[in-house]
Amino acid sequence: MCADLTRQTDAAMAQWYYSDEERNRHGPLDAAAMAALHDRGELGPDTLVWRDGLDQWRPWRELAAELIATPGFAPLADPEQAEQASAGRTAAAVAAAQAEAEARRSPADAGLAAAAGTGLPGDATAQAAAAAATSDTPTADAPGADSPYAAPRAAVAENSQVVLGQPVTAAGFWRRFAAYLIDSTLVGTLYYAVATVLFIGVFMVGIAGDSGRWLEGGATLSAVVTAISTLSYVLISACYYAGMESSSSMQATLGKLAVGIKVVDADGARLGRGRALARWAASIASWLTLGVGFLMAAFTERKRGLHDLLARTQVVDRWAYTARPELQRDELGVVTWVVLVLGGLIWLGVIGFIVGALVFGLR
Repeated sequence: MCADLTRQTDAAMAQWYYSDEERNRHGPLDAAAMAALHDRGELGPDTLVWRDGLDQWRPWRELAAELIATPGFAPLADPEQAEQASAGRTAAAVAAAQAEAEARRSPADAGLAAAAGTGLPGDATAQAAAAAATSDTPTADAPGADSPYAAPRAAVAENSQVVLGQPVTAAGFWRRFAAYLIDSTLVGTLYYAVATVLFIGVFMVGIAGDSGRWLEGGATLSAVVTAISTLSYVLISACYYAGMESSSSMQATLGKLAVGIKVVDADGARLGRGRALARWAASIASWLTLGVGFLMAAFTERKRGLHDLLARTQVVDRWAYTARPELQRDELGVVTWVVLVLGGLIWLGVIGFIVGALVFGLR
């Protein structure tokens, strides 16, 4: 009885963490916050949680009673069975998190993992190596194991399941425009850096050869420079947009991340590499319409541009299609406002400079 009371007291004073269905860690939270989440139904019986004193993540059904007198979960009758069930669920979570990483290993590494998993006799070295490579659960002896910040070391299975049936906040035109200003600045900076190096390289190669013919052949030099310039921009832009928007962890470019939006397909799922590349290619159509294809995001259903309609994609708030739809927002946000104001001031400065040059040039 005394031990139970001590455990409940420690739990009430501990810092808690939990992992949602998108594998996002939340915390530290106090006991009152955890109880409030439970009352709102945001902590399910199988939600993985962690607090001070635990050596691994545990299902909420096994720890809820430390904070809530009647959590409402059906307990397992046999304590030994409960412990075995907990170990099984934790092992399943770890195995699921390791499955994707294991698929990306080299064939030799995969062979080691397979040997360890099947327990082949006489292969103790392979088993030990695989166990050491895949173990990322903190132990009581590890430094910082009893710290709240050691919680992320415990493996949590990645769940990329799309949560449907909840309100979805589409990204409006101004949030998308702010993201575009950031992305175009980044892509432009990288392009000019790469293009400068390539141009210098082409020029030096020409000078090292027959410099007279190279410099006299203006048409050839112009064609080479134009080809390099165009190809560089296409490769940089395509890799940046398609690569980041199909990323499993971000689903957005750096500009979209900054303003809190992401790109998904028509059903809310992450884009594959092919669809992300198709969306980038479809943006050419939006440019060919003199920007009207981009302006369509201001008045079309679900705020989709022409390239979104062609590629069957949509741009939504970063919390859309997740287990936390209540975190979505319609307002622009501080970052969006700052980017729009700075962009507007820069454009006003450029226009003022051009007008001033024309006025003084006519005198």
